[in-house]
Amino acid sequence: MTKHKVNTHNAEVDMNPMLDIVFILLIFFIVTTSFNRPTALDLNRMKENKQTLTQTVAPQFHITEDNRVMLNNKQIDSQSIAINLARLDANGDITAISVTADKESTHNTLVHLLNEIKGYTSAPVSLGSAL
Repeated sequence: MTKHKVNTHNAEVDMNPMLDIVFILLIFFIVTTSFNRPTALDLNRMKENKQTLTQTVAPQFHITEDNRVMLNNKQIDSQSIAINLARLDANGDITAISVTADKESTHNTLVHLLNEIKGYTSAPVSLGSAL
């Protein structure tokens, strides 16, 4: 038997041009791709009809003819108006405040009372005069 000598050439393939083409395609796709941020769904939630369990409070102030301050027919110190309002506010929401003054009371007492009320709460104040 005759042996045929097989010529085996060591064939090498240069990968550099193929890598260049792959990187060029990669850069092309990165540049041309538009990235979109995911959008969130707009939800229209139903407004719950919450029932408030707190009661409403409407304090009534009265200034007597001798400039004493009365809160709900009880005499209080004119320096502790905000403290008494805070105590009433702890029991419920203050919705409106009524202030009446005797026509013989001084203007300074009324102004002091109104300043103390407005310094504590923004509830509406109704003014009146006692006959």
